[in-house]
Amino acid sequence: MKFATISSFKGDKGTASKRERDQQLFNQTTMMFMRNSAFRAIASSAIRVPQHHMEMGIFPLFFNHHHITTSTCTNKPFLPQKNGGFVSNTSNNISIDDALASFYSMVRMNPRPSVVEFCKFLGSFAKSKQYSTVVSLCDQIDLFGVAHNDYTLNILINSLCRLNHAHFAVSVLSKMFKLGIQPDVITFNTLINGLCNEGKIKDAAELFNEMVRRGHEPDVISYNTIINGLCKTGNTNMAVHVFKKMEQNGCKPDVVTYSTIIDSLCKDKLFNDAMDFLSKMVDRGISPNVFTYNSILHGFCNLGQLNEATRLFKEMVGKDVMPDTVTFNILVDGLCKEGMVLEARCVFEMMTEKGVEPNVYTYSALMDGYCLQNQVNEAHKVLDIMVGKGCAPDVHSYSILINGYCKSRRMDKAKALLTQMSEEELTPNTVTYNTLMHGMCQVGRPREAQKLFKEMCSSGLLPNLMTYTILLDGLCKYDGHLDEALQLLKAMQERKIEPDIVLHTIIIEGMFIAGKLEVAKELFSKLFTVGIQPTVQTYNVMIKGLLKEGLSNEAYELFRKMEVDGFLPNSCSYNVIIQGFLQNQDSTTAVQLIDEMVGKRFSADSSTFQMLLDLESHDEIISRFMRGSSQHRKMK
Repeated sequence: MKFATISSFKGDKGTASKRERDQQLFNQTTMMFMRNSAFRAIASSAIRVPQHHMEMGIFPLFFNHHHITTSTCTNKPFLPQKNGGFVSNTSNNISIDDALASFYSMVRMNPRPSVVEFCKFLGSFAKSKQYSTVVSLCDQIDLFGVAHNDYTLNILINSLCRLNHAHFAVSVLSKMFKLGIQPDVITFNTLINGLCNEGKIKDAAELFNEMVRRGHEPDVISYNTIINGLCKTGNTNMAVHVFKKMEQNGCKPDVVTYSTIIDSLCKDKLFNDAMDFLSKMVDRGISPNVFTYNSILHGFCNLGQLNEATRLFKEMVGKDVMPDTVTFNILVDGLCKEGMVLEARCVFEMMTEKGVEPNVYTYSALMDGYCLQNQVNEAHKVLDIMVGKGCAPDVHSYSILINGYCKSRRMDKAKALLTQMSEEELTPNTVTYNTLMHGMCQVGRPREAQKLFKEMCSSGLLPNLMTYTILLDGLCKYDGHLDEALQLLKAMQERKIEPDIVLHTIIIEGMFIAGKLEVAKELFSKLFTVGIQPTVQTYNVMIKGLLKEGLSNEAYELFRKMEVDGFLPNSCSYNVIIQGFLQNQDSTTAVQLIDEMVGKRFSADSSTFQMLLDLESHDEIISRFMRGSSQHRKMK
């Protein structure tokens, strides 16, 4: 649609009737928005607050490194454009293009409608979430010389904030000051919220202080907005500081204030502080809502305190606070992670009884619970129920089930699910492929893991460190695949992905498996020169490899040096070195190490114990040791 060039109207024939038609179209457009959007003006009239001096703000000086500036940002944000600079969208009964045509007709009227009519028009677009259009129309209002008022500029500020252009919205605040239009608390709240949503918490804090300096009394929304922004950016301590200032300044916190801080404290694992806030909240006659309870429930579940979580859930229901989907999801997930899958199933069934629909997260959490208990068939049944109820599984749901089948070594079932994902037009992610590759390597099928790796790369997914670790581990553990492993390592480094100590340990073990003793020893030595700290597992791999090569003395020296270097041997370390000495027929040293191991309250694993039983009949030292009943009991 092309818009006619704007020009002055002359008093020729037909002007009156045309004006009537334009007015009628405008009225129809406005009424349509009012019906469909339940139009309300976004901004209230400017309200003068009592002018009294407050301190320079509620934030410490480190948040006030410079005063908020509102005059330097004048450029307009880049917005999608069409039809002479306007965004074309559609509404229920009339196109945005028609509405914009009505706007153009409106500005051509003589006399022109009042700014109040423009406010209604802009408000209608804002309520319809056509924020880009609001910004474009405000540009046009400027061009046509229509005077802005607090309504139009508040609507513009809100639209820019909704478009994540809070910095431009701040420049509109400067325009308000220049025009002599007084912003009100709503204006500042909108801007503060916009800055917080973009993570610009320091700017939001400065603007909050600027609002106070200009004599505007922050209301509960102002405080809640800044407290929420602080909590979202991990500044819980500062949020608590603002909360205290809020009370000191005579603004009463509400359920949102308390719930926001309680949630943040729970996420920071400051559970005692969270419970203190809950106690204060109740003492002051403010009833917790579902969000409050969900935060504390999540905290209990994260701490593994399921009894407390269940008690709180019952208290919540007893106080007629209706649990929502999030509540049930927290409980189902928490119970499943603690191995209480039957209890989780009961909560799941209660959820449907109370009319709360499970979502994809609920089903996935229950599936994961069954898989953790090695009940993959039950997990698959949950997937079938999920599909039957019309809830579409996502990539995460399938990845959980694939992982369950991989752990139970049912690789064909796992691969079938990958095919099923493709049939349902679900694109597997890196986690899905990593899970399948790990499963294939675990069952000794590294070739198939390599095929999956190529399939993953060809689909456009980038392998991560975990991908390379899984595949290199699989290739290194099977003789004959070392060259392929080294090629993969080279490709990984070309992608600028640096190997960590886990990967270095895998490569060292691969060298021992391939019989490349000197290379393994050199790689281990280089760890210290390049500043990579070995782990106990790295030492265990080296000790096992040296013993396999018959180098018992070197292995023993490294075992002792390990502790000197600050790495305490663990149960695995003792079992590895004991098995090595038994294999190398050094029973005396093996028994000494067993005594040392038992003294440190470690136990022999099944492999060590079986080796001792096998040697008992023809090795006198082992036979005497095994006859020692007290030692025998400890070994068991």
